[in-house]
Amino acid sequence: MAAARSACGPRCPDTALPSGEHPAAMRRTTMSPCALLETRHASTQAVDLDQRLAFWEDYNASTLVGLKCNSYAEGGFAASQDNLQLSAMRLARIVGNEHVVERDTSMIRGVPKESIFVSLVTGSGSFFYQDGACQVLEPGELVVYRTDKPYLFGFSGAMRQFIFDIPQQQFAERCLKRFDRPLRISVESGVQRLLLRTLGERTRGFFQQPLCAEAEAYQEQAFELLASIIAGHVGERPINALSASYLLAAKQCIHEQLADPTLSCERVAAQTGISTRHLARLFALEETLPSRFILEKRLQQARQLLCSSQGAGLDISEIAYRHGFASQAHFARAFKSRFQQTPSEARALGLAATLASPAAESVGHACGDNLRGLEQGN
Repeated sequence: MAAARSACGPRCPDTALPSGEHPAAMRRTTMSPCALLETRHASTQAVDLDQRLAFWEDYNASTLVGLKCNSYAEGGFAASQDNLQLSAMRLARIVGNEHVVERDTSMIRGVPKESIFVSLVTGSGSFFYQDGACQVLEPGELVVYRTDKPYLFGFSGAMRQFIFDIPQQQFAERCLKRFDRPLRISVESGVQRLLLRTLGERTRGFFQQPLCAEAEAYQEQAFELLASIIAGHVGERPINALSASYLLAAKQCIHEQLADPTLSCERVAAQTGISTRHLARLFALEETLPSRFILEKRLQQARQLLCSSQGAGLDISEIAYRHGFASQAHFARAFKSRFQQTPSEARALGLAATLASPAAESVGHACGDNLRGLEQGN
């Protein structure tokens, strides 16, 4: 079964399953058309005990990453997994009992994958081994690692895990430019505790109701949280817990009102409960301005819709209006300045790439790939 894609249009029910797959154990969940992202689900519950490990390995190889699985649980291995695909990352939610997964050199050759995994484990202690170092993780801690290097990941009890599957180039642009060795990020500081808790809560909420209309906003928030968590760990962005909480609140306020052309720094500051000067100081910690942050998020989301099949039937002026631009002319100037292309050129490039690659992994992804080189120069 192919991996589920985050298409927002009507879907046809599966008519057949490849041989060896378990209809009761694997399914795709779709609610009303254009409402929810498609969720791919797998569970060992309906699989015979002696076939569960093989089933789990096959499912992960086709959906997440190739690995080997072992379990020493007295009642046998038990696990379930939900998968979502966004435009720039994939998400996995895994629930299971004690087990160990391994990705060795033979698996890397047989099922290659060049991603960065960010794993947030709750409900169980765990250990992670890669590059000669063993990391012991407490529940609620984060580990970041490469999938093109061998690793071992073990869970000592009933576990819950979120995995953020991010392409290496995307991770370099959004989170950390150079990444070679695994990172363990603890909850020792108040800031990291706040950011990790927020990441877990928002991801949990998005899995419960993965609305198409909120997918891009969630993805942007996830990237911002991950970038802040990692920057704080490597010492690039010192910030205290109070400032971090205000900054999170301000960004949430902005995300919720991006479509409103009257959104202002003064309103964001008032709704966050701080002064406009304090708001500016908070965003200065990330080397930007509140107004620049608002414009950047509007442009990113507008470009995503512009290059997608969902936006193909919309006038550019309508796309501009939906993302908080009062005029098409202002949108066109800002877009050209940011991406070195006009909106029309970006749309043509994105749709042409999508047509040339009908198996594109996600809506608008081709456009993002073609423009990414331009973004690196800004």
